[in-house]
Amino acid sequence: MKHTLTFALAGGDVRQAYLGELLAADGAQVRTIGLERSGTELEAGGAPRTLFAEADVILLPMPVMGTRGRLNAPLANAPYKLTDVLDAIPAGKPVYGGSVPRMVRDMAARRGIEVQDYLEREELALLNAIPTAEGAIQIAMEELPVTLHGLPVLVIGAGRIGMALAPRLRGLGAHVTVSARRYDDFARLRSGGYHYLDTRRLAGQLHAFPLVINTVPSPVLTRRVLADCAPDALIIDLASGKGGIADDAGDLCRVIHALSLPGRVAPRSAAAAIYDTVCHMLEEEGLL
Repeated sequence: MKHTLTFALAGGDVRQAYLGELLAADGAQVRTIGLERSGTELEAGGAPRTLFAEADVILLPMPVMGTRGRLNAPLANAPYKLTDVLDAIPAGKPVYGGSVPRMVRDMAARRGIEVQDYLEREELALLNAIPTAEGAIQIAMEELPVTLHGLPVLVIGAGRIGMALAPRLRGLGAHVTVSARRYDDFARLRSGGYHYLDTRRLAGQLHAFPLVINTVPSPVLTRRVLADCAPDALIIDLASGKGGIADDAGDLCRVIHALSLPGRVAPRSAAAAIYDTVCHMLEEEGLL
């Protein structure tokens, strides 16, 4: 699809840079701030207020918020306060971003801006699960002294990421068990030929698994659950936010917190998924 729009990209990691390149390759005019060290040939946009005023669409990064109230902009030459970025956006301008906190949406709304979250779209969530699953498997293969073939593995959570992980692990010969909470998930796992456990009843179960991969963003791995974990077991936590391991349980086992894997292991693929999703949203808004 050829674009005739002008996009302003603000901040972000290498995914945002690849996204800009995809838009430019499709005919769009792309200007940026906060991507000075991306290594791309995208045009720098100058002052944010001018950049945003001249753009048809503004693309904020994923996640939108960095540390200390700043725009997430690890490739910028200088930090940008998120409030300054929002102040520079004209009211009513189409704005899209990923993983937009409620606080940011409220801040934008007070300025007459609606920030639409493309990560809430099902198509992007499903596509993001693929590099997340591949990245988790890569970590496991690098960190474990044994093959995944023949290894008992527990995947906690039967959502998008869990169900992207399970068949890939089984394809490598692992003996996969998936935990879930709902009866329909138990039936789905049973129909798929998987062993399953109840996520609410994991205590006393972990000793059987040298590898545990958590996808649930709540503290399901408490000290009580981890008490019988094998000393050399590896737990890979993929859950967003504070993750799925209780704050007081980290001394009981070896844990790797692996967040934002799509941007780390497959940024170009992740950018392509964002590109497709943004295009879908623009079509639905009548902007394409």
